[in-house]
Amino acid sequence: MATNFAVNVSCEGRAIPLESGRTIVVGRGLDCDLVITDALASRRHAELRLDGTQLTITDLGSSNGTFLDGSRISAPMAVGPGSSVRIGGAAGPQLRFEAAPRGAAVRTPPVTGGQRQLPGSAGAAASLPAHAGAAPSQASAARMPTAPTTQRPPVRKQRVALPSTPSNTGVVFDRFQLPSGPIEQRAPVSASGHATVTGSVPQVMPVEPAPSGGRGGAITIGRGLENQIVLDDLLASRQHARLVPSHGGFDVQDLGSRNGTYVNGQRVNAGHLGEGDLLAVGHSRFTVRQGQLVASVDEGDVNFVANHLTFTLPDGKKLLDDVSFALEGSSLLAIIGPSGAGKSTMLKALIGSQPATEGEVYYDGRDLYQNFQDLRHRIGVVPQDDVVHRQLTVQQALRFAAELRFPDDLPAELRNQRVDEVMAELGLTEHAQTRVDKLSGGQRKRTSVALELLTQPSLLFLDEPTSGLDPGLDKQVMQTLRQLADGGRTVGVITHSVANLNVCDKVLLLAPGGKVAYFGPPNELLSFFGADDFADVFTSVSTDPNGAQQRFKDSPLESEQVEGPLSAPRREPPPLEKPPRQQSIPSQLSTLARRHVRVILADRGYSIFMLVLPIALALVAMLVPGSYGLKQQPPIGRDPGDVHYHTTEPLQLLVFLIIGAVFMGTAATIRELVGERAIYNRERAVGLSPQAYLAGKLTIFGVLTLLQSILMVALVSIRKPMPDSAILLGSPMVEIILMCWLTAFAAASLGLLLSSVVKTSEQAMPALVISIMAQLALCGGLFPVNGRVGLEQLSWLTPARWGFAGTAATTDVTKILASQTDSLWKHSAGVFVLEIVMLLVLTAVYAVFTQWRLTRKATD
Repeated sequence: MATNFAVNVSCEGRAIPLESGRTIVVGRGLDCDLVITDALASRRHAELRLDGTQLTITDLGSSNGTFLDGSRISAPMAVGPGSSVRIGGAAGPQLRFEAAPRGAAVRTPPVTGGQRQLPGSAGAAASLPAHAGAAPSQASAARMPTAPTTQRPPVRKQRVALPSTPSNTGVVFDRFQLPSGPIEQRAPVSASGHATVTGSVPQVMPVEPAPSGGRGGAITIGRGLENQIVLDDLLASRQHARLVPSHGGFDVQDLGSRNGTYVNGQRVNAGHLGEGDLLAVGHSRFTVRQGQLVASVDEGDVNFVANHLTFTLPDGKKLLDDVSFALEGSSLLAIIGPSGAGKSTMLKALIGSQPATEGEVYYDGRDLYQNFQDLRHRIGVVPQDDVVHRQLTVQQALRFAAELRFPDDLPAELRNQRVDEVMAELGLTEHAQTRVDKLSGGQRKRTSVALELLTQPSLLFLDEPTSGLDPGLDKQVMQTLRQLADGGRTVGVITHSVANLNVCDKVLLLAPGGKVAYFGPPNELLSFFGADDFADVFTSVSTDPNGAQQRFKDSPLESEQVEGPLSAPRREPPPLEKPPRQQSIPSQLSTLARRHVRVILADRGYSIFMLVLPIALALVAMLVPGSYGLKQQPPIGRDPGDVHYHTTEPLQLLVFLIIGAVFMGTAATIRELVGERAIYNRERAVGLSPQAYLAGKLTIFGVLTLLQSILMVALVSIRKPMPDSAILLGSPMVEIILMCWLTAFAAASLGLLLSSVVKTSEQAMPALVISIMAQLALCGGLFPVNGRVGLEQLSWLTPARWGFAGTAATTDVTKILASQTDSLWKHSAGVFVLEIVMLLVLTAVYAVFTQWRLTRKATD
């Protein structure tokens, strides 16, 4: 009879019986009846109901959809005999159905490792009995896209089961430990003999153990097909590491990889992988178990734990006070609280950039602080400020970012393919050719998120992503974060907005002083405080933060939601090393220089200003009275006016040329570093070389100031003749151009130093004015500075002093003006070379100080 009918529902090696009149939920959440670990599945993905012999499936607002016979469904659909149901896509995990008498034992298919079937592969067809009343498949309805939803189905409270294995043993994989017995699943081996690491399920690599007490043959790991173990991972270098079986384990040698090779969380050039140790190469992890090399892939969906975090300043003030919570994989956490509650400090402690003074952070059972060198690659951070150049298109910004973040031996087509995938995931494909400054606030924030998703992080943290956005864009951003969490990532967001907390799984409310006032489901927060709105909650915790902290500690929520964190003695984290470079410095320099050129050319206003500036300066210089310019003048007449007319022209003209050069160089760079500070800080955190960054700036501005100097001097020479004779280069005009260029280049280097010092772009303009006025006074063209103790020595630190002296030497001013006795104006090769050398020295000195500013632990 129909009432005795039941169906075995299985997927990825797990099965559950569904009896008539009952309903089950499938998804990635641990609270689901049938758990699907594939990243395409949402936390609560779909619902299956059996009425008699009619099976109905309903999509629960999943991100990637539920597909019946290849079409995405948007309404409850009947599953008929032979129907194919897949989760998350037409090639996603397949639900299998097998009729069974009610009460019969569930038949569990053999474990397949949870790997996704490829299109066209044989899959078990549903074997339901024919039912006359079964509704036909409605193809038109099934093809309708699922509308986004903000209301999340209620999630049953679930304590996170965390591994108790010490984090430094290296045997903790995702939410389980490797079994103590032999691992049966073998890695797939291609016809050419190489093995591929696939999926999060541990797989035995086909590696022969070494003879007893001896060494075996070497194997290589990398992205290239020439390796014995091939990694389908863009973070892996083509040939990444070499393993040599030795003494029950493997000797490990890094092969010059860009992202590094890590043993037990520490980067190594050479080391030993023993029993239970953990080797990390990109997203892949290897360990030795009973003499076998076992591998798996970190596919995200990891547990995350904050365990008694406290941050105390040297003066004893606490910014965080005993913060503990646990998140299961693929969760969305909102961190809220009034101003001064320690939210930013909390973020820094969670991502490891500023470790807590007490307590631990665990990434899937591994201490984040102890393993930071390795785990930093799994964490993406989106700061409050946009971290993309607004003058570039979305595609250009992402492609340049991909060049900086992936190894330089990665083919461009693979990088571009990854960029396209991320744009599609975040709905940016249609905006690929749109300049960032033309995007809406929500689209710009999604572009910043896209930068972080390029390297497929498991954890993603965002600082105030909805700040300054209207309610509609606020909702769009939060829905995007919900979809990212459903896609297999753990997402944390610091926010002041409480309008869309319902899309989150958990909310952490901090009271002033970094005290936990609430941690739990968002729909229980108001009732916990007995308040009608969040304003009352914020007022309550601000008025009595200690009372709010104690109220939560005494509540059932504290034991229910926070007992999961592990207790462990505090270990001092190792010192943070600079992040490894994904590219060599020359490769980064090339990328940065090309990006900078794109930014300059894309900013039409800036480009026009840089072109018009030397023209305007040349026109102003032409206003100097006289017709001899820098040439030698005839004997001075008796007319006093004639005397003034002749003697002032060369000095005035040189002052205009040199101060114009100083202005061109300084104006081009004075806002450069302060304007890109947020971008630089984020790129620095993922491996950008400060040397390459500064060298890229100097290279572009060196070329720019050269072109400007040529244009300015050439225009001036049309009306003002150049000197009669050269000193060193054979052409006086070339020597004048050279001195103007070196002066402008040194001034550009000085401008970068000033830009690294000022706090805001508004402070840059006063710094520009002060610099120009000081050099005008110290150049020696307005009044003598030589022989004046203190003033002369100070002038040596300015480009204008040496630039003016060089042009005066070429002009042979001391011959034109017999009263002038400055030794630096002497028309001689030795003096001219000295002035060239001093301009280069000043450029280098300014660059060194700028480099020091860029490499400081915290940028001002």
